[in-house]
Amino acid sequence: MIRHSTLLLTLASGMFSVSAANASPPDGKLWNGTWHLNAKASKWGAAGKEMSETRIYDFSGGKLSLKSSGKNGKGKDMSLAYSAGCDGKTVPMTGSPNADSVSLTCVSGREIRATSSLKGKTTVKSVATISADGKQLTLKRTYVGMKGAPTEVLVFTR
Repeated sequence: MIRHSTLLLTLASGMFSVSAANASPPDGKLWNGTWHLNAKASKWGAAGKEMSETRIYDFSGGKLSLKSSGKNGKGKDMSLAYSAGCDGKTVPMTGSPNADSVSLTCVSGREIRATSSLKGKTTVKSVATISADGKQLTLKRTYVGMKGAPTEVLVFTR
């Protein structure tokens, strides 16, 4: 359950927090579409390894929406969803037992930072970056609430 919860939290965070005043919005041409986890290329921490994950991003109307589904290391189904602006404002997130909200901040057209929280307490901080060629999404997430604040690096491809 902890691995499942952690994954969902991370998925949510799987996005982003910096000063939005100087940042540009996400590049929809790069973000929009379906991304698949490359578990072998990813580096796992204490939160546990995922078997699979598919993320669907859509940037439109000034908001980045994420719908994620997959299986945790024990084969249990997991899912996560939110739609947020890149303004650092907290919005609801569904599907994660470890987070009920997320805030996003766009650093550039290719990089987004996320902070996920549960009942107002930060649980995961993430940075998602798309490669210059648009073929790889790298998600670095740190579990703020876990002992030693473990960090994982997840790699996704189209």
